[in-house]
Amino acid sequence: MKRLTLKAKLREKTGKGYARKLRREGMIPAILYGHHLKGSISLEVERKELKDIMSHRSPHEQILTLDIVNQKANKKWEVIVKSTQKNWLKGGVQHIDFLQVTRGEKLTTTVPLSFVGKTRGEKIGGIVEHLVREVEVECVPRDIPPVIEVDVTLLGIGDSLRVRDLKVSPEVKVITHPEEIVVSVISPAPEEVVVTEEEKVPAEEVEVVGEKKEEEEGETEKKE
Repeated sequence: MKRLTLKAKLREKTGKGYARKLRREGMIPAILYGHHLKGSISLEVERKELKDIMSHRSPHEQILTLDIVNQKANKKWEVIVKSTQKNWLKGGVQHIDFLQVTRGEKLTTTVPLSFVGKTRGEKIGGIVEHLVREVEVECVPRDIPPVIEVDVTLLGIGDSLRVRDLKVSPEVKVITHPEEIVVSVISPAPEEVVVTEEEKVPAEEVEVVGEKKEEEEGETEKKE
């Protein structure tokens, strides 16, 4: 299968001002780093081309070929998308980090979790708490899962799943601490008792009751 290729250019400048200029011109600031590189490489990629590549990429196809066109001999690297920064108000990718990979060599990266189903506890009023949404894994590039599915359908109120309960292939090692809670179902908060105006006891009634009790006690003492 032919690997998808994304063209990139060496970035001439760095800094927030230049990054904003690139975005206005339809480009995205990026950076490439890896164990076999002497240092990180500042890049820029075309927003439209990146969008096209990502839309055509198979969920199980994690490795891309990054072609740096204005570097000597059009240097090409096999990379994965390590992380992206997004602007949730304006939408779209604002910055992207590429990690250079080597075939057959293990690497460490993060994989998002995908929660499947509706918990039993939720069906009777329980509240689902998602405490971990991605985990760190170690494996060779070709075995990086696009997501790790977490089936929560059997969880009742008071139940939880930990990292050690995640189902992954034997080729993938989860680095995140095994005792860390991924998702839990808790009881709903107790309802507050609302006292209506009709149920409130007026202060004067309390005083009258108190005075009446004192009078009764006084009469008893006189009889004695």
